[in-house]
Parts: sequence; structure tokens; C-alpha cells
Amino acid sequence: MTAEIANLTNVLECKLALLHELTRELRACRGAYLGMDLEAIYAHTAKQTLICEKLRSNEYQRARAWRAASASSGQLANHGTLTAWIQTLEPALGEQFRHLLTALAVAEGEVRHINHIHTVLLEGTRRTLHVLANAMATLAPMYAPPAALENISAVRTRA
Repeated sequence: MTAEIANLTNVLECKLALLHELTRELRACRGAYLGMDLEAIYAHTAKQTLICEKLRSNEYQRARAWRAASASSGQLANHGTLTAWIQTLEPALGEQFRHLLTALAVAEGEVRHINHIHTVLLEGTRRTLHVLANAMATLAPMYAPPAALENISAVRTRA
């Protein structure tokens, strides 16, 4: 295994670990959200932001490692297919790389699915709050201001 391939594998394994961590954090945040625990929601959101920043940094490292690994193999992976590039590797290494890429695809799909669930939950809450705000707005004209406030406003208008 060349150093470039080993570096690419390490970067991809780090990305996989970060995606798993993000998945756990999104699930925990959903529990805090359903429990209406604002402090926990803010804490989970801060952790998610940190994980996303690490993923962004990892993506930069992945791009560099990918260019170095594909250049070292003599066949640029960007000009051919990924399958053809993996076939240029040793069979055991190619199989390990395929498994890693499959695990990454599954983890990314899981994060997308949990994000979709979270979005639906937030959108439902937004609609509920909108309905409650409309209901409260219709009740506002029914109630007259308290007598104490009417007396104060009458004194101010006479003066």
C-alpha cells in the first residue's frame, strides 16, 4: 500500500467516523427537541456545528489525498471510472477500498434521512406555532384593556 493510498483511506475512515457521530447527534437532538429541552437543543446544535466544520475540513483533506492517490497510481481517477481506478490497486486493498466507499455511501444516506426527519419535525412545529399565533390574534380584539389602563390613558389624553 502506498503512502498516498493509506492517507486517503485514513481520511475516508475519519469522514465515516464523523458521519456516524453526526447521526448520533441528530438523533439525540431530536429527543431533546421532542422533550422541549431548550438547553439540550442548543448544546446539540453547537455539537452538530462543530462536527460539520470538521467534515468541511475533512473534505479539503480528502480532495488533496484523492489527487495524490490517483496521481501516484499512474491513472487519474477523475478521467476514468472509479471502478477502473480501484482495479489498478492490489486486490485486497481494492476490496477494502470498496467496502469503505460503500460504508460511506450508507452513512451519508443515513444522515440525509435523519436530516429529512428533522426538517419535517421542524416544519410541523413551525405550522403549529403559526396556527397558535393566528388563534391568539383572533382573541385579542375580544378583550378590552383592563380598567386601570383605561383610566391612565384617559388621564393622558385630557392633559
